[in-house]
Amino acid sequence: MEKTPFLAGFAVSADFVGLVMKVAGSTFSQLEIAGRLNLKERVFPVFEIGLAQGDRTGNSKDNIFHTSAPYFRVGVDVNANKKRTSNRLMVGFRIGYSSFKYDYTGPSMKDPVWGETIPLDMRDIDASAVWIEPAIGFETKIWSFIRLGWNVRYKFRMSQKSYEYGQPWYIPGYGPNGANCWGGTVNLIFDFGRTMKKGK
Repeated sequence: MEKTPFLAGFAVSADFVGLVMKVAGSTFSQLEIAGRLNLKERVFPVFEIGLAQGDRTGNSKDNIFHTSAPYFRVGVDVNANKKRTSNRLMVGFRIGYSSFKYDYTGPSMKDPVWGETIPLDMRDIDASAVWIEPAIGFETKIWSFIRLGWNVRYKFRMSQKSYEYGQPWYIPGYGPNGANCWGGTVNLIFDFGRTMKKGK
């Protein structure tokens, strides 16, 4: 049996889910690419970077939230499929981070004491967050060095900057701000390196 080299290759990929959400006009979406190394066809260090946007208009049509900012994640996947095939069962985790600004505008408020009208127009509010994402997924070769993969993730916020005017509705790369949430990707992967032959 051929020995697998320590550095067995590298790959770049792009996520379909965020692109579909953006085209469909979702209230939040992201465009994401990733790079990873292949260590002995078993361990896959990965770096993900993206640009996310979140927009929300309240029921009154006057409360408007907006943010658009980059984010990144670093982590590792382990191929849990011990058979040497072109299919990989990936189990891993990510640590995510985003530093961003957001805007919040709404209807003017009347001061109950002085009777003055105060505009609600807050812009460029600084924010940041760190989170982790346990992940599980599957990928397979569809042709030559081209692979298709998907994964699901459960996201836990680890830290979040405090804000004088309240929390942002959306965190780029994480999702709607609140409780822990689910996420996932569907990736087109260009995998360069040693090609695994089915059954070996």
